[in-house]
Amino acid sequence: MSTISLALVASFVLSACVPLLSPSTSGRTYGQGPIDAVWAAADAHAKCSGLTSAELAAMMMVPTYPETGGPVPSPMTLGRWDNVNVWSLNSNLFAFGQTSGPYVGAFFTAGVGMWQFDSAGGWNLTAADAIDSVKAAQQAATTIAFRYCNPPSSVADQDAARRAYAWGPWYGCSSWSGWDCEALYQDLYESEMLDVSVDDRVGRYGGMEQRTCDISGLGTALTCWYVDPARAQGSTGWRYGSYDPAKPGGVTPLPEPFYVVSHNGREYRYWLPVDTGYDTGITAHKSITGNARTSLTWVRSAPLCDRTLGRGSCGNSVPFGSFDAARSPGPNQVRVQGWAIDRDTQSGIPVHVYIGSSGHAITANKPRADVAGAYPGTGDRRGFDAVLPAPVGTHDVCAYAIDVGGSSNVLLGCRSVTVLGPPRGSLDVVTGRPGSLRAAGWMSVEGDLSAQAVIRVNGVERARFTPSLTRSDVQASVPGAGATAGFSVQIPSEGGTHRVCLSSVGAPPEALGCRTVTLPTGPPFGSLDVVRPVSGGVEVAGWAIDPDTSAAIDVHVYAGSTGVAVRADRTRGDVGAAFPLYGSQHGYSARIETGAGPTTVCAYAINVGGGSNVSLGCRTVTVVGGSPFGSLDVVRRTASGIAVAGWAIDPDTTGAADVHVYVGGAGYALRADRPRPDVGAAFPGYGDAHGYAGTLPAPGSAVPVCVYAINVAGGGGNVLLGCRTV
Repeated sequence: MSTISLALVASFVLSACVPLLSPSTSGRTYGQGPIDAVWAAADAHAKCSGLTSAELAAMMMVPTYPETGGPVPSPMTLGRWDNVNVWSLNSNLFAFGQTSGPYVGAFFTAGVGMWQFDSAGGWNLTAADAIDSVKAAQQAATTIAFRYCNPPSSVADQDAARRAYAWGPWYGCSSWSGWDCEALYQDLYESEMLDVSVDDRVGRYGGMEQRTCDISGLGTALTCWYVDPARAQGSTGWRYGSYDPAKPGGVTPLPEPFYVVSHNGREYRYWLPVDTGYDTGITAHKSITGNARTSLTWVRSAPLCDRTLGRGSCGNSVPFGSFDAARSPGPNQVRVQGWAIDRDTQSGIPVHVYIGSSGHAITANKPRADVAGAYPGTGDRRGFDAVLPAPVGTHDVCAYAIDVGGSSNVLLGCRSVTVLGPPRGSLDVVTGRPGSLRAAGWMSVEGDLSAQAVIRVNGVERARFTPSLTRSDVQASVPGAGATAGFSVQIPSEGGTHRVCLSSVGAPPEALGCRTVTLPTGPPFGSLDVVRPVSGGVEVAGWAIDPDTSAAIDVHVYAGSTGVAVRADRTRGDVGAAFPLYGSQHGYSARIETGAGPTTVCAYAINVGGGSNVSLGCRTVTVVGGSPFGSLDVVRRTASGIAVAGWAIDPDTTGAADVHVYVGGAGYALRADRPRPDVGAAFPGYGDAHGYAGTLPAPGSAVPVCVYAINVAGGGGNVLLGCRTV
């Protein structure tokens, strides 16, 4: 078979032999299950002269778009516009005829499915039939084909008019609906093919599920259908919009999930408390062909047992739930958390918790919105959360859901929990020195030799550690304390009076005692050792200490009106030797850009505790500056232009200077930032990167070439480095 033949076959084999244009050009999409059903029904009912299967299929698809209101018609579409303003009898579609109150979610949707077959039309379809693409498509094909093949004489010879007549039962194709169904038909039908993309996520039932049910008064092992709007496949715009009883012209309620059963010519719909959360089951039924608005019977019960999933009125239900967590929140305690449900009751059920061999009875009646969302109708208070007493040690903690309707108690799970005793200890010593304090003592938690101690200073945690020093006195006098319950820790601290407290992790902050200590305090001190001028600025160095802390402090340095903040954290061994309590990390240094000329430099040690900032001294130095200088080393013609090279320095900065080159009347800018080691050796304060070079456009005749060094910082002005004629 040729490649071309394969391509043609592919366009027809797709979607169970439905003749689809591939690729689609209409921008329209249809579900896989629905389009298979439409094609099968169209192929069976396109019987009159001039009506092909493809034409009938496209005609059948047209009203489903406006009726469902979405780009991918959903088989489960449930009508939302049967409001009381449209028709007063619509109030009878509400449970017990009450358009407000607790049961409005048990709403008997009249228009159902892709074609929105409404019970007012006398269709021989239950809600499940109208959702089932195969059954609904057969009815749509029968109706549309009959009307197209038997039009009134006034439209018999006009194809478009015959199609409009065929669509007559559908509001979506009426002239006042806003939809142009003829244009939609032209989009979908293309030379005996359907111009539409296929969404294989939409099946025959559009999310409706077949179940097996036992129903008191009807029978056992009956076929039933579960309709949950949240599971709809395809476009679901019909689910949006909130019902408001105060607005009778607005959307009607989105029904809570319901079951559909057909029996002896009647349609039954059941709403279970497990789905609705209502305090009662609700049933509505009518003859299948009857108008729901005038023939519904409402009953306050739903004697349906979903045998497939074991939900509803199925007799004694076994409880179920989850043992989510068990832990020890404090000394001699176990906290258990989880949830439990028994569908035989709307109340919270007992849960028995065993810690080792010791049992405790609690009730699963705490709020659990997540459980309510996962199991509708069971209520939102099915959680348990309790703190129970427990001895020190590691225990198996097990939770059982108690069956309120029988003896089938259910183990929800077991967890291993280690329970500790209360912390014990003493803060024996707290001493201070400049910049730090020392705390010593012992701490132990019964049942955990690795328990951590916590030291807080003025209410803030400053140390957490496991005691590791030998304390034989504690081991001898405190049972279970262990041999290494002692500790001694050094904590950096500012000067002043501090409250130091000992506890263990998880215990109250002052559980094991507190002591007060006073550390030295006062203003900082130090020195401005070095101030020397450098190219474009000054360099400073010195040291600073604040007696309130052993940590580094800030130093603010000002050169004229320019200030910088530096950290006095550099190594100064001489300072450490002179002030051993504070260490050697207290040196500082800085470089500050300034203008040329005399500059006054001052340094200040910044206070961190008691006292104020302190001047470390001032010095006056003269910073070299002025106009730039340099050299024009090269000016020569090359094959590509005029090459120039040289170097330039602005004494006010170590950065690169600009160079402007004029070739005759044309000007060019270069940057003097290229490496020139010879210049760096000659002027070591400025570095190597001050060379410039470039090749510039050259006129045909000799021209003067002049180069200027441009002043970029400080005082001075631009300087001519030289001119040459080439």
